[in-house]
Amino acid sequence: MKRDPSWVKARIGARILIRQQLGRVSTRDARWAHRIAKDGGVTDRLLDQALASLCARATAPDYHDVLRATLASQP
Repeated sequence: MKRDPSWVKARIGARILIRQQLGRVSTRDARWAHRIAKDGGVTDRLLDQALASLCARATAPDYHDVLRATLASQP
């Protein structure tokens, strides 16, 4: 089964948000974040779904903590 490119990018973006919460963002992550932000196929809802999917793991940070931190950093 072929994966949707927008879903793959959304999961990459969600991983970057989690790394940001953990304080481990690299310059490569920042470049990817800018590319993903400009992509029209990666909607807020798709990114939110990817974040919820990744945070459902036992080792991941709490979904609501990551979401609050992300929304608080918005201008």
